[in-house]
Amino acid sequence: MKKTLKRSCWLLAVLVLLTSQAILSAQEQPLPPTVVPANKMDVQWWKERHEANKARIAQGNVDLLLVGDSITHGWDGVGTKVQEYYYGDRNFVNMGFGGDQTQHVLWRLNDAPMDKIEPKAAMLLIGINNLWGDWENCSENVALGIKACVDKLQSLYPDIKILVLDIFPTHETADSAVRPRAAATNALLPELLKDYKNVTIMDINHLWLDENGKMPKELMNDFVHPTEYGYKLWGAEVEPVIAKMLGDEPKAKME
Repeated sequence: MKKTLKRSCWLLAVLVLLTSQAILSAQEQPLPPTVVPANKMDVQWWKERHEANKARIAQGNVDLLLVGDSITHGWDGVGTKVQEYYYGDRNFVNMGFGGDQTQHVLWRLNDAPMDKIEPKAAMLLIGINNLWGDWENCSENVALGIKACVDKLQSLYPDIKILVLDIFPTHETADSAVRPRAAATNALLPELLKDYKNVTIMDINHLWLDENGKMPKELMNDFVHPTEYGYKLWGAEVEPVIAKMLGDEPKAKME
């Protein structure tokens, strides 16, 4: 009886020790940078754009958020006319910042006065800038970063409808090293977001490639950022979804 009791106590002690070590090991594992908010306030234009975003958001009356990096930022550039056509009367804020990664989006959503607005919908396109370099668990961690952005938006606005776009392809031809990383990241999103309420994942990458997987320059002049024609295609493609999310009638395709 004593031997059995001693053995049971010994096994329990070993189990406690192993459990403690596992907990400590998990605590020591650093979070991937893709989910840790980070800013670029030392970059003057970035700081100015962020402050302008904050000032606009503080005014309230925002129904639609366009969230992302330079590709979304471009709606304010070559895509200005297209943006005005599709979103000009929809109380939108363009929260696209050139060069941003998932962690920068998270920081901006934390820092801006997001409590001043109650947007109905958001279109999120982010992740390509995390993928320029190949690093350990690259696609997995970028997918987690995208999920973190969705989590943040939903924590701010439980009823918001979010359109998550697959990361766009880059480079002229399919032999680009970045394209497979982007494709691998996109492939993880349906499983990561499958149980999320009011989240729609949309793949519009057929817009950017011909039947041979080549990217025409008239769609992306630098093979990363859409031309005005590219924004017209993008706007028309997502319009039925955006309109439904906002609860209004879809606009006719911009000519």
